[in-house]
Amino acid sequence: MTEQDPPEARAASTASRLTLSADLVDALPVGVLLTAPDGAVLGANAAARDVLGDSPADLATVVLGEAGPEAWSPDGRQVPADQLPAAVALRTGEPASAVVGIPQGDDEPTWLRVTATPVDLPAEPGALLMTVDTATTEVVQARTLAAHGDMVRLAFDDAAIGMALIGLDGRLIRANAALARSLVMSPAELLTRTLDELAHPDERESGCAEISRLLEGTADSPSAVTMGRRFITGAGTLLHTRLTVTVVRDAAGEPLHLWHQLEDITEMRRAQDLLEWRALYDHLTGLANRRLLLDRLAHALQQHRHAPGHVAVVFADLDDFKRVNDSLGHDAGDLLLRVVADRLRSAIRPGDTVARVGGDEFVMVFEQVTSAEHAGELLDAVLAVVHAPVHVGGHDVLPRLSAGLTVNDGSRDAERVLRDADTALYVAKQSGRARWEVYQDEYRREALHRISVEAELRGAVERGDFVLHYQPIVELSSSEVIAHEALVRWQHRERGLLLPGEFIQVCEDTDLIVGLGAWVIREAVAFLARHPELPGRVYVNVSPRQIGRSDEGLGARGLARTVADALAEAGVSGDRLGIEITESGVLQATDLARADLDRLTELGVVLVLDDFGTGYSALSSVLQAPIRGLKLDRSFTIRLGDGGACDRISTAIAALVDSLSSHGVVEGIETEEQRRLALAHGWTHGQGWLFGHPEPEHALGLPTAGQSQRVPATRRALRTRA
Repeated sequence: MTEQDPPEARAASTASRLTLSADLVDALPVGVLLTAPDGAVLGANAAARDVLGDSPADLATVVLGEAGPEAWSPDGRQVPADQLPAAVALRTGEPASAVVGIPQGDDEPTWLRVTATPVDLPAEPGALLMTVDTATTEVVQARTLAAHGDMVRLAFDDAAIGMALIGLDGRLIRANAALARSLVMSPAELLTRTLDELAHPDERESGCAEISRLLEGTADSPSAVTMGRRFITGAGTLLHTRLTVTVVRDAAGEPLHLWHQLEDITEMRRAQDLLEWRALYDHLTGLANRRLLLDRLAHALQQHRHAPGHVAVVFADLDDFKRVNDSLGHDAGDLLLRVVADRLRSAIRPGDTVARVGGDEFVMVFEQVTSAEHAGELLDAVLAVVHAPVHVGGHDVLPRLSAGLTVNDGSRDAERVLRDADTALYVAKQSGRARWEVYQDEYRREALHRISVEAELRGAVERGDFVLHYQPIVELSSSEVIAHEALVRWQHRERGLLLPGEFIQVCEDTDLIVGLGAWVIREAVAFLARHPELPGRVYVNVSPRQIGRSDEGLGARGLARTVADALAEAGVSGDRLGIEITESGVLQATDLARADLDRLTELGVVLVLDDFGTGYSALSSVLQAPIRGLKLDRSFTIRLGDGGACDRISTAIAALVDSLSSHGVVEGIETEEQRRLALAHGWTHGQGWLFGHPEPEHALGLPTAGQSQRVPATRRALRTRA
């Protein structure tokens, strides 16, 4: 078309274009309006009418906010009319846009995004082209994001573990309160530092290297790494953490910053360190325990296997430690152990080891010793430090160590070397106390034999593989039999008849003596029942372990109970039985044991002190017990007639026995000269091979039960004196 076309044609063409434009606008999904400066709606497409309604007044009200419902912002504020997009666009001449909410009664407002753009039309100068679209989804998403942001801020600020946003230069961009508390710093002070500055010096380099690998993408995980890291707090204390570092990257994959999470594991680490310490060290003394000792000993032996020098091992224990515990209490015992441990620790050389491996057992490892003599010198120096008085429980206690020493060139394993030292300790304890012995191979053979004997003894006690032999006790002047002593023998199934020296000590050490002793008492009482004509009493040796027992739940009973039951079962009077007990058994008797002894005397049983003169008891302590006689040990008998101290002691003890109207017997008389001297010293009764060897019942020439035998008047008189 041209200007030369008729006017009617140009108008028709213009109308055609306007209709096509309206159709296109109505097809738009977004509401479009054209408004006059005064707010009059000049036109609206279908989408606008769907959203706002068909009434031009409603449309104007919504768009311009004039004389209509209030408009609200998504954050809950009322929007003044002069701040609506149309008003702003008219005022500024620039496009304006906003999200506004139109109230719908009590329901959620209708949320719209309104954009107003000034346009100059020939027919309507100052007109506005406006677009209106629903914004409900946008508002909901914005609120969700805002809520999420609030949650993130709360999670960051109020988190129980330390969190920080770190720049790539290492500076803290933001840190939460938990991190500030953990590092004992104010938030403001913390933001002036870098975490690398606060890291433990020993871990700065490794920590930076790990983070560098994370930033370069060469770490095990491309996005995060977790490590243990220590920090020095503002108070100068050590903070153990489990640090997780996450790298935050942009859309191109370039790192923006680092996200740090620090979990305070100080208490957990302390607990772990304590558990590890307790696994290797004794909790009472702080010395190495058996596990650490064996590890160090194995290492020392390995080192010396192909090198000059030897390794010496000392196994020691405190003499009479149980007495300290029993008399002064366990607190005093613990204090004594700590003092001894401190002295041992201070006395050994640097590089040597001392450990506590049991209640009162200690082990020392001396490295680089040249010989057993050299090791002995080191041990003597240690013992000189230990053997000094200790004030515990209000008393001065003199600690004494018995010890076993072994020296090895690394050819044996740690367990074997330690066992050898323990074997030597056993020999030292058997030989006396406050002494040490050097291990010899024969000690091990003896120990193995002892184990074998113990195993056999247990079966023998259960089966009753024992017999009693009886040795007469006589009046020295006439050799008349006045009593017998019952002596136990082991009828071994392979080795034949064994004397007490072969097994009694093993029974004592293993507590088998209690069961064996009870059998001896029952058998001796049964022997008396079978021979009512027997002159005098039958004396039975008992162990201190049998006296004062109260653990009936374990099958053990007090001695008086055992004797009473045996007498009642056999129908024998207590005045026909005598009990022999050693000096140490009387001296160490507890209140329960003394009550046991008193109960025996109530049964009519006589108590005699055996092996008198071989112990360490004070005479006054012995006489406090209900003792009615004593037996002079054979070690005195063999020296009678030497014209020295032995004769004087024998005479003095005989006079003491007579002054106390007690019953005295000289043991081990083998010659007529010994009998003569004993009589000359004032002794009236004796026992020994001169008068008869111990014999089994069938060899005594006694009548069997039911037979009678006339007892001479002299022997009847002697019975009352026994």
